[in-house]
Amino acid sequence: GIEARAGRVETMLDALQTHLTDIYRVERGYDVRDFLITDPVLARLIGNGALLANTPETLLMAQDDDGLSLSLFLDAGMLERLETADPLTRLQASQLADFWTVLEGISHFNCVVWKAAEDRAVSLLELEMQAEVDKFVSTVLLALEQGDGDLMHRLHGWLFDEVAYREDLDAEQLERYRAANEFAARFCRGLHRQLIDEDAAALAALRQFYRLQLRDKISYIQSRTWGTA
Repeated sequence: GIEARAGRVETMLDALQTHLTDIYRVERGYDVRDFLITDPVLARLIGNGALLANTPETLLMAQDDDGLSLSLFLDAGMLERLETADPLTRLQASQLADFWTVLEGISHFNCVVWKAAEDRAVSLLELEMQAEVDKFVSTVLLALEQGDGDLMHRLHGWLFDEVAYREDLDAEQLERYRAANEFAARFCRGLHRQLIDEDAAALAALRQFYRLQLRDKISYIQSRTWGTA
């Protein structure tokens, strides 16, 4: 029934949030399910014009003297498709777009909550770059767990090379997404083989990277010449 289906979706979201917080060894802070919105009308009202048309995911933020308000919009149809497909048991290429979109939203939420708890600012570029890293790392680890060598080895190209951007993005948004993609691609290329062969070392590097300020993350990436994945 509807209640059982909703329960399975919530279980999946909980597992994905825990998966990301475990990777970086950070406190969850807040449960993403308590901030979830699946009604686009409500999301548009809360976003007050910030929500792009026909978008399946947006983290809505507002800050005032009382603190930071958050809501995560995830499209209900997308969640239902993932719930039916059960990607945490068997992730398939046809599910990647939906899976990455949900991961992106949870990544944004986790990063903003953790930065706020640390009293540290976070830029939109850093959020987008971290989400790309999270999508890559999470998918590699799932592919390893599920024994999917083809997905594991084709992933970098699919995520970073075969990317398309929305036509309604303005110039600033487009440049931000492109920069996030480029920086994350370079960082993840260096991690790819390490994630497969030396999981502990790769996770240590990820945890260090997560805690850097944006300028230091970019310097970290630019100071290294990565080999091919």
